[in-house]
Amino acid sequence: MTMRLPSTAALRGALWITLIALIATGIALSVQYVQTIRLLDARAQAAVDDETAGLIERYQSEGPFAVAQSVSRAVGRPRVTDFIYLMTDASGQPVAGNLAKWPDEIDRTGYRTFETQVATTRGRVFERQVAARTVLLGNDYRLLVGSLSDDRRLLHDRYVSALAWSLTATGVIGLLFGFWYSRRGLAFLDAASTAGDRFRAGHLDERLPVTGRGDEYDRLAATLNHGFAEIERLVDSLRTATDALAHDLKTPLTRIRSRLELAALGGGHGDATSDMRSDLDALLRTIDDTLRLARAETTMASEFGPVDLAAIVIEAVELFEPVADDRGLDLTIETTPVTIRGVRSLLGQIVANLLDNAIKYTPPGGSIRVTLGHEINGFTLVVADTGPGIPADQREHVVTRFVRLDTSRHSEGSGLGLSIAQVAARVHGASLTLTDNAPGLRAAVHFPRTQEIVS
Repeated sequence: MTMRLPSTAALRGALWITLIALIATGIALSVQYVQTIRLLDARAQAAVDDETAGLIERYQSEGPFAVAQSVSRAVGRPRVTDFIYLMTDASGQPVAGNLAKWPDEIDRTGYRTFETQVATTRGRVFERQVAARTVLLGNDYRLLVGSLSDDRRLLHDRYVSALAWSLTATGVIGLLFGFWYSRRGLAFLDAASTAGDRFRAGHLDERLPVTGRGDEYDRLAATLNHGFAEIERLVDSLRTATDALAHDLKTPLTRIRSRLELAALGGGHGDATSDMRSDLDALLRTIDDTLRLARAETTMASEFGPVDLAAIVIEAVELFEPVADDRGLDLTIETTPVTIRGVRSLLGQIVANLLDNAIKYTPPGGSIRVTLGHEINGFTLVVADTGPGIPADQREHVVTRFVRLDTSRHSEGSGLGLSIAQVAARVHGASLTLTDNAPGLRAAVHFPRTQEIVS
């Protein structure tokens, strides 16, 4: 097995998938980061505002010295939440708090975030990030109350680290997955191209592999395989039709040639002319049926329109009723109103061919019953007779073009009646089924409900 280098299409597909994955990952992490920062800011500001409000209330009730004492006590005891305090006089000198001086970043009242040096109770100084609110206490004092917000800086650092690792992992995984997915698609195209070349070379049994995953590649493979199978069926049908047509045409042409030679030798023309006329009529029937079959297979969707199928069945039965009476057959009919989208001539051909086949092979004294009725998933046209029927192992074979069973080889016909009915049914989305009528043959054409027009 030879190694194949990655194709440009596979790499391009992998890069596109990776880029989309990276963008999606970056957006998701950014949204999460922004929402977390907003939540932390809201909590920190609420805590600072509550502490500031308490000190302002103390100032209003007891004065600035009481505020200074409160600040000193707060700085001296450990807290679950580390607060930053600074109270200065009018000249800017610190009165109480744990900040050495008023921050340069704070030049007016309000809520601010800044970085400064904070001293601990042991005298150690650290660079910390503070979110603070500043207020004026009368005309002589300023008060700063803040909360350490190092969590925000820590979160930012972790976000950057997580983003870098996530993008790296996503990029690697995206490249691998994208390359695998692109290669799978290209492998399918290679398999389809190879199968197409082999099929065109004459291997009509060639099919694409179906993995069983049920994904789009399996569905496309199944569609292509169905097309291959249909082409194989048509080719086999053409071969069978060619052989049968050659046999059916060769016999009457040979008889015509022999009769012409006999007529030339014996001088009699009456009987020869009559026999030749019969043979020529048989040839014309075969040609006409072949043309009907070709027209049925090339029916366009634009030819479809509303058709009263029940009326077509009634007209066909009325047309064949005198023939059935002449042969001593009991022909009955039972229909329900059905209107479908279809081609009137093809639907009439279905009914006429099934009736002609039933009358032709039902012995005198037999019966033929035609029914058209609704079922759960559609409606069905049935032509049932009491003739000899068709053996079960021959029912699929008998609808092949120009195929005639040995028992009917010497009767009139081209062997296309059932073939035309089957093609006309398939054009309308219906199916022709031949079963045993015990005795006789039951020919049923089932139409799906989607074909019916509900008035």
